[in-house]
Amino acid sequence: MRYVYDVIIIGAGPAGCAAARTLANAGFSVGLFDKAIFPRDKTCGDALIPDAHQALKKLDLMERVTKISCPAKGMRLIGFDGSNVLIRANSACVPRLKLDALLLDSAMEAGSEFLPGHEFVGIPDEDESNYRIEFHTSANFISAQAHWILLATGADAVPIERAGLLLRAECRSFAARQYVRNERVAKDFNELAFVFDHSAKGGYGWIFPGPDAIFNIGIGFFGSAHKYCNPRRSFERFIAKLPLAQDLMRDGKIISPLKGAPLRTGLSGTRFARGGLLGIGECIGSTFPLTGEGIGKAMETGILAAESIMTQYDLGRAAVAQAYTRSINALQPKFEVYRKAEFLFNWPFLTSQLVRHAARSEYTRRKVEGMFNETDDPRFLLTLSGWMRILFANR
Repeated sequence: MRYVYDVIIIGAGPAGCAAARTLANAGFSVGLFDKAIFPRDKTCGDALIPDAHQALKKLDLMERVTKISCPAKGMRLIGFDGSNVLIRANSACVPRLKLDALLLDSAMEAGSEFLPGHEFVGIPDEDESNYRIEFHTSANFISAQAHWILLATGADAVPIERAGLLLRAECRSFAARQYVRNERVAKDFNELAFVFDHSAKGGYGWIFPGPDAIFNIGIGFFGSAHKYCNPRRSFERFIAKLPLAQDLMRDGKIISPLKGAPLRTGLSGTRFARGGLLGIGECIGSTFPLTGEGIGKAMETGILAAESIMTQYDLGRAAVAQAYTRSINALQPKFEVYRKAEFLFNWPFLTSQLVRHAARSEYTRRKVEGMFNETDDPRFLLTLSGWMRILFANR
């Protein structure tokens, strides 16, 4: 059996569905393939912070997502010494199981054809106008044809290598999370809590309140810090040391096992484009350094790829690839600044100092808010003068 489309998208997560909805709304025939059978779970913190809200608004999905999410009044940053500060931000939490199902429905609603249970095998043939893509199903191999391919397969290096985009197989970061239901704690807990502690050296822990009194509690490591520790033991130490986590676990019900997954961050490790094949989402490292935000950035890259095809279609593959690469390169400086600021995770004392002074100083709190809201960047953390201002700003 052969399938023929204008665009084939491999991977039906946030990046793939954002691209599929955008392209289908513009009149393109879209085949959306995924190896999983939906609904399917995904290891994630589930948090939606300002950049995710912006992407959802562009997709005209913000109202729908709001209905299934748990809104938060902001982000609570907690230092290892117990110091804390509330950072104002438009934020919420929705389980990926529900979010991905909604995004998939929106892509199909726009006209995309969804084909689950299809594992990407390779691209055995191409000419100047078409690619032939092979997939493996439970029964056999199938072949599909398209003018354009968008690869949205996540952090797994295997499909990235099969597509010819892989530069480095190693993932820089790692995250693990567990779901816990606690109706008592949920009554008074409506903040996204980020915890900077020695048990998560090289990263941070989190506790995010979701719908139905279900909390997402996890730990993430950046800059390959996970290679020098045991994530499970680090998670257990994180739970044991944090009073908030202890309270949550005391009478909470664990409703999922601890699950971990590698993360590709910093727009590194892959080519962004090869001819009419464009990489989007986490397969090109779209997960943001420092904050670990992945949902919004994945959708953003999917939209950018779709717009590159829509605006440069008549000029051919090279023009589309160049337009998309330019748009991703334009994001690189911000990603690089945030990546450099990850040094804070290796120095919990400095992180706690930042939290403490943000709680006392309006100047510092506004700088930290700008960093999380992406209205400012963490460049001020990379200079001596920046730290002098943080530590000695007028209170």
